[in-house]
Amino acid sequence: MPLRRSHSKSHHGCAQCKLRRIKCDEARPVCSSCHRKQLPCAYESLPPPPSLVAEAPPTERCAYTLPLQELELLHGWHTTTAASLASAEPLQGILRTVIPQEGLSHPFLLHGILAISALHRAQAVPASDDRRQKYIDTAMAHHRSSLVMCGQVLDNITRANCHALFGFSCLVPVFVVGAHRKTRSPTPVQDITDVVESFKLIRGSASVVDRARPWIEEGPLHPLLRVGRYHQELTGAAKQQAAALAFRIQSIMGTMPEILLESCVRTSLGSLLHMLQIWLETGDERAVMAWPVQTDSLYFDLLLQQDRAAVIVLGLFGHVLSIIPRYWWFEGWAMYLVELCGDCLSPTDRAMLAVDVV
Repeated sequence: MPLRRSHSKSHHGCAQCKLRRIKCDEARPVCSSCHRKQLPCAYESLPPPPSLVAEAPPTERCAYTLPLQELELLHGWHTTTAASLASAEPLQGILRTVIPQEGLSHPFLLHGILAISALHRAQAVPASDDRRQKYIDTAMAHHRSSLVMCGQVLDNITRANCHALFGFSCLVPVFVVGAHRKTRSPTPVQDITDVVESFKLIRGSASVVDRARPWIEEGPLHPLLRVGRYHQELTGAAKQQAAALAFRIQSIMGTMPEILLESCVRTSLGSLLHMLQIWLETGDERAVMAWPVQTDSLYFDLLLQQDRAAVIVLGLFGHVLSIIPRYWWFEGWAMYLVELCGDCLSPTDRAMLAVDVV
């Protein structure tokens, strides 16, 4: 079956489609792609959502009103959220202080920070609490604003804005994965499509690194580029599970080449093995989470077709995710991928995913 051609970039489409670099049908107020994937849809011509400001009682009003909700979210970012996004303390420090400093000069990054902080708050609130939905709505509003503002500068990366754009590209995966629904659709086809679109959004945001790496290397966020730099010893169980998975992947690549006829699938599986080995050697889980960005883009076209080998690779990625430290923003994601891929495969192919790592 011929590979599906990638769409050209839309110049007048919504911010989500621009970031994913796919064609947008420009339907208003929500384009068909965002409606189908239940994503926040925003156009540059539309005004950003109003600031969520707490209204003071008449007797306490003055010439200005403090944006109490935004202050709450910034406080949450500084005290808890930033540290929850990375395990290495030097990286936590950069997320806690340097990225907000960049955000003060680049509002799209500040909105991205507020979006993730609100999403983190929502995750910590019981589902029965009315505040949970309010935090989710706030997160979506800030995410929508960040996409619109980012889209206005993404085509003009400079030495002055590249650090903020890079910081934003580091936050997008957290929001995309954290906000992704983990409930299954009636058909696996829709679920596979949703996963691929999420990966494409992550890849689109990460493209800033390819276009401005020399400048980023000179800036304050450059440690975020150094995957594997901060060595952390793996626990015995995690190390054994990772080694078992690496052996399983090597076995598939070495003894079952008939399922890996497409070179992009072989490359993608080899990339997953390489990232897993980096994690084994350094304990830096960011290597594993970078796989959707590092893998061959043609692989995702095969995945959309539910190609047998491509689905097996995605299932193995889900298994790898299941053994890295549990982060709130991809809670449930690993099992979601494993079960989804299992439903798309025959019992014989499903056995290839039967690795006891969870």
